[in-house]
Amino acid sequence: MGKKTFWIVIIGLHVVFFLTQVLGSASLLQDSKEYLFAADNLLNAQQLYCWDLSGTFNPDYLTKRPILFPSILALIKCLSLGNIKVFLCLLLIIQNLISLFNIKLMLKFMLHFTENINFKMAIILFVLAPAQIIYANLIMSEIWLQLVIMCLLNYFLFYQSNPKWHLFASLLCIAGVALKPVFIFLVLLFPILALYYNRKVLQLKLIGITLLPLLFVLTTMHWNEHRTGMKQYSSISTINLLHYNAYLLLIHEKGLNKADLIIDDISVKANQQRSYKEQQTFKNKAANAIIMANFGPYIYLHLRGVILCILDPGRFDITQFFNLPQTQNLLYETNKKNNLNTLVNNFRNPLGIILIGLLICNFFKLIIAIRFIFIKGISIGNKFLLLFFPVYILILTGPIGSSRFAMPIIPIYLGIILISLSTKKNEINN
Repeated sequence: MGKKTFWIVIIGLHVVFFLTQVLGSASLLQDSKEYLFAADNLLNAQQLYCWDLSGTFNPDYLTKRPILFPSILALIKCLSLGNIKVFLCLLLIIQNLISLFNIKLMLKFMLHFTENINFKMAIILFVLAPAQIIYANLIMSEIWLQLVIMCLLNYFLFYQSNPKWHLFASLLCIAGVALKPVFIFLVLLFPILALYYNRKVLQLKLIGITLLPLLFVLTTMHWNEHRTGMKQYSSISTINLLHYNAYLLLIHEKGLNKADLIIDDISVKANQQRSYKEQQTFKNKAANAIIMANFGPYIYLHLRGVILCILDPGRFDITQFFNLPQTQNLLYETNKKNNLNTLVNNFRNPLGIILIGLLICNFFKLIIAIRFIFIKGISIGNKFLLLFFPVYILILTGPIGSSRFAMPIIPIYLGIILISLSTKKNEINN
């Protein structure tokens, strides 16, 4: 099975999922609705606010969603002249093309390390990673973040010594953090990585270019402080810290009912504070106090979340995309103690059988990926580059780990697996 067959199958899968969305009832996640509101408010009110402006005003929505993806949606809305169907088709066509381009970049970096690519296995791996094609056909920013990650990886592998590409890489880093706050720590790491790989030809201009992403973040934080009174890049950091990290920890340690009472009490007390800044500060301190008081169990949940992010068969992704009913939120159920029977019951159905199969396959994929660390013929430096983005994304995902959050690293992850299964060639030193 050759390269041509691979592309026929991959393109065919993208077309099928695309038609499912545009011809059926398009799936809208909660995040999708927020992005659409943000785009509409940019167009109609010239304000970045990711919910209905006619409803009760919530300052969280001013900074919850960074500006880039709503701006992309606003531009496509303009191009579609207000026609919802045209807007959806145009957006998904672009996103599917991005997905295919990302896969092409995966093949490019693979050929740097292996003499041949097992295209039959590549097809199997992509079929077993439905999140790649699902999120290419949802109104979500994941596929765009994946594009940024794949381009940055190729920069560090092939172009990091070329001065013409330094500014482009810096702009990519800005695009990443303007898509997802998860990129904010990379803003600090990017200058270190770029300067390290160019340490033999250090220039003042290069230092300035690598600091542009940090300047963008600081400028955005200053803008947000002007809008909300809180010097914060995105309110989603506080939301995740309290309502996911601390909440899931409380469910695990004290049970669902007690966790609800504690989080509700924190929210009530926070709302009694005089300003939005004081409210956010109160929530951050309360959430951090919960985590520090249960630091051992939290580390366990965080590491478990990293593993679950890789092993998750994608129940949420599949049910949301195909508008299938979900009886329970497994993100919460998996954090309850003595809840094995409930979890097993969720898989006693046709979809559950498919998910169990995907889970088993994901386990073996992880074993093969780990093998990559020990293979010969690839330098430690290039292993570091290939593993950097997967490790970075997985560590920052933490307790809320699921296949959705691993989606931006799918091409790198599958590339690593395929390299582990292929014949290595002598490494080309950059």
